[in-house]
Amino acid sequence: MFKKYFPFFKASSMDLMAFKFNILIWLVISALQVVCVVCLWIGVYQSSIDGVDSVINGFTFKEMLMYIVMVNIFGFTVMDGTTLFIINEEIKDGTIAMSFIKPTSYRLRFVFSNLGAVSTLFLMFGVPCFTAAYLIFYFIGFLVVESWYMLLIHILLFLISALLASMINDVFSYIFGVLCFYTSAGWGLNQLKQVIMRFLSGTLIPLSFMPNIMQNILKYSPFAGLAQNPVLIMLMKVDVFESLSMVGLSFVWLVALEVFAHFLFAHASKKITVHGG
Repeated sequence: MFKKYFPFFKASSMDLMAFKFNILIWLVISALQVVCVVCLWIGVYQSSIDGVDSVINGFTFKEMLMYIVMVNIFGFTVMDGTTLFIINEEIKDGTIAMSFIKPTSYRLRFVFSNLGAVSTLFLMFGVPCFTAAYLIFYFIGFLVVESWYMLLIHILLFLISALLASMINDVFSYIFGVLCFYTSAGWGLNQLKQVIMRFLSGTLIPLSFMPNIMQNILKYSPFAGLAQNPVLIMLMKVDVFESLSMVGLSFVWLVALEVFAHFLFAHASKKITVHGG
């Protein structure tokens, strides 16, 4: 059934491999961002009443540094977002018309393309970076592993939540891409998507720093599963039961968003106007 979509998986992986230098540049930029944010949080904790021994909104100094590093690695390797740009370009040049006559699902094409790109990026950079960061934090005493059995369970749940996060990120990108059917402002829609998702997913700051009412809303939203929840699972800041709840919630949101995207595309495809007609 899905055999005809594997070429999309392979093509996106090969396309990513063809631009390894660009990836390295973005990796350096992301590393510099991490350094800047870490320095910022060091200043925040040092200026607090108890200094680096302070606990701010449930995070110790060590936990905050681990969170910042891990969430940025996670964002770089998992939250790929080319779907919106592809849809926008296809609308502009008119090639999207061909997608309506091909014997393939327009949505599944992007699902497999996203999985190909993300899996390649995760294996090339995610696994080495996560492993290195984990070992460094463990040996300098930041990360305490009370049970190796529980560590393996959390890593497994992290991998599942990371897959769901990637798919939720892609369906958001797809939804915003479909909105390009109504407007040609693809760049603006992408900027709006990036601001919303980075702020509400806990990528910029943990959601515990939000006002209480926003915390209560966001922890049940799909945004928490985009970055914060997988990282909290990896750092074993939540127990297995809560981790399972987070994974289950992400799966439910993924199904709901895919259903919404399906009906949105069905309506938008009747309104599409491309250059030349």
